[in-house]
Amino acid sequence: MQRVLTGLVLVLVIGVASLLTYAASFRAAPAVAYTPPPLKLSLAMQPDPEPTAEKVSEHLSLVNGLRVVHVWGSPREMGRQQGEALAQEIKGGIQRYMRDQVEQEWGYPLDYQRRCAEAMVKHIPAEYIEEMRGIAEGAGVSYEQILLLHTHADMVHFGKEWGRVTDGRQRKQESLCSNFVAFGPATVGGKVYHGRNLDWTTGTGIQEFATVLIAEPEGGVPFALVAWAGCAGGVTGMNAEGITFGEMTSSTADETLDGLPLFLACRRILDSCRDLAEVEQFVKSCPGTTGWNFMIADGDAQDALAIEVDAKQRVFYRPNDPAELIPPMSYPIPHAIRRTNHPITPALQEGIASRAGITGIKVPVVRTAVPFLDTWQRYAALGYWISEEYDGKIDEKVARAMLQTEPVAGGGNLHSAVFDATDRVMWVANASLKEPAWSQPYRRIDLKTWLAGN
Repeated sequence: MQRVLTGLVLVLVIGVASLLTYAASFRAAPAVAYTPPPLKLSLAMQPDPEPTAEKVSEHLSLVNGLRVVHVWGSPREMGRQQGEALAQEIKGGIQRYMRDQVEQEWGYPLDYQRRCAEAMVKHIPAEYIEEMRGIAEGAGVSYEQILLLHTHADMVHFGKEWGRVTDGRQRKQESLCSNFVAFGPATVGGKVYHGRNLDWTTGTGIQEFATVLIAEPEGGVPFALVAWAGCAGGVTGMNAEGITFGEMTSSTADETLDGLPLFLACRRILDSCRDLAEVEQFVKSCPGTTGWNFMIADGDAQDALAIEVDAKQRVFYRPNDPAELIPPMSYPIPHAIRRTNHPITPALQEGIASRAGITGIKVPVVRTAVPFLDTWQRYAALGYWISEEYDGKIDEKVARAMLQTEPVAGGGNLHSAVFDATDRVMWVANASLKEPAWSQPYRRIDLKTWLAGN
């Protein structure tokens, strides 16, 4: 079932930060005991269907039933190509998701959506505006509908109080996601594997419009984006330089809508960054919105970044980073890094605790509560499987099994992906209307083959 962080759970997570005055005792104490279940390998080890691509039109193919739209050229041309290829799916997704769910079910009126988009649109690069206009033209829908699709995630995670004076915000949805990267001695053959579960809104039916966008932008880096019909951006992807991206919600104290929307921040990393130095430079300069954890891998450099961001802060972590050693909540791993839905950074934790009015929580209370928190269990399970149970044995199948085993595998899993960033190959699964993505067939997509075919 969909796992939702309650206010109490969030308070207990962030309460750790208010204990910084006890740092010495934290570092001297062992981590909280938590024993994850063994990996369930049976599902991952089943043979995958042989990839078959059925050409539907010049820009649209079906890979074992998964829509793959392949576009190229100028921003306007790429948008128009997608819009024409997926016109019915775009119209259906806007009706099913943006109108029926976001506007009516979650109660975000159209005028409020417009107000939130207005705060973000001034940060959107002109070429993305052009691409969104092209999508709208090709699909026969309004540009505003496409714009709101690209700004809604930040709005929903911020809540319903943008532009109002309020003592606190109530979000409608929290995205409960997991990401990990393992490479070098941690993997079979020394490859770079990035596993990613997006646990977000399976009850909306948006998975019926799941699409992989493969784009070759003029003057940019070609990339593959795991998204939905009508999207020029998203939250999961890989580019031709071996850079991969996945995000996780991580609520913080400093959040705004006066920044670049999440979908297009991911897009910028994929179509512009060729190494982690360029990723870091972009994230430092990018005007942020709400709280997120980013996971980025570099298949050529055998390296990765976990980035904890909000409207004001950008904190960067590398594999085996000593800054991650904050018992009992976190510890670093050689040749790997992982994140879920809580910040590791003490300053971010402190800010959330302060906003919630939480002070004076005692160490024993936190240590007792931590093992019961879903976000921490997923973080701890990934750490154990990578560094203990399967150290040196991680391949595509084991990486997939990590996404398919509780507590990482959840009922609200919208899409699941494993990237072989070394060879530019990805395996993608999407939820059905009744079952989570991790339980569904994974489609293999070789980005190099697709790009060579144009």
